[in-house]
Amino acid sequence: MKVKKNTRQRSEQMQHVSAGLRDVLGMTQWRKEHPKATWAEIEAAVDERINQLRAQLIQDVVQMGENKEWREMPQEERPRCATCGKPLWARGEQTRYLQTNGGEAVKLTRTYGACPACGVGFFPPG
Repeated sequence: MKVKKNTRQRSEQMQHVSAGLRDVLGMTQWRKEHPKATWAEIEAAVDERINQLRAQLIQDVVQMGENKEWREMPQEERPRCATCGKPLWARGEQTRYLQTNGGEAVKLTRTYGACPACGVGFFPPG
């Protein structure tokens, strides 16, 4: 296995962000509790915590897009049926759980739609 040498210097800003994340993610305390941890153990602990943070960030950003009730939106702005293209009617909120690439669950609660023309139910993406 060939190892790529990292000759880039990380910016001072990146170093400050990393220092803050160490504390936020609990890695400073974890390292104190695991002073003889191997590279693989450290990497696994960081990955686990980063994946949790990543899932929370994804969930938060997706939910930011759901700021207006469909009932209040003009029909031309509502999500459309994937089958026939008609604007959807709001049918209350539903919750879905999706899995991130890092293996963490993301909970999404959003308006569920139904097509008035063909009856297809739809949980809009993004």
